[in-house]
Amino acid sequence: MILLVRVDDRLLHGQLLSSWIPFMKADMLVVVSDEVAKDSLRKAIIRECGDESLKVVIKGVREVVREINCGDFRDVRAILVVASLRDAMRLYEEGLTFSSLNLGNIHHRDGGGRMLCPSVILNREDEEIIEKLKRLGVNIDIRDLPTRTPVPYIKRENQE
Repeated sequence: MILLVRVDDRLLHGQLLSSWIPFMKADMLVVVSDEVAKDSLRKAIIRECGDESLKVVIKGVREVVREINCGDFRDVRAILVVASLRDAMRLYEEGLTFSSLNLGNIHHRDGGGRMLCPSVILNREDEEIIEKLKRLGVNIDIRDLPTRTPVPYIKRENQE
């Protein structure tokens, strides 16, 4: 069972391990990244964060969608984390339909980034993806920790 789909540009760090995983009672963390799935060193480092109570796996976007749709995740309590809204949209477009998307850490500071909260700074492409996901019926949940009140997403004034 997929408990949470989260966008976090740091992929795996303390917020996930000490807050989200216990809060959601997850026993698996799936890092969904085509880039990391091809990098044996990064994969090894990320996998080391698992233990007997938490399995950590790294999959590419298409691979994880195929496995979820085949039922491979039905007997686990999994959190999926992607590094970008672009990858979250790819998950959805590849066939993993989710009803809610948590935005935890997105840090675009490259000209024109809009801060929604200290941990979420969006660029124009991010905002276009959010609007598309919202039109598809996906709830956008903006918060870094599960105990915080979500920040509302308000469309940028001059966005079309």
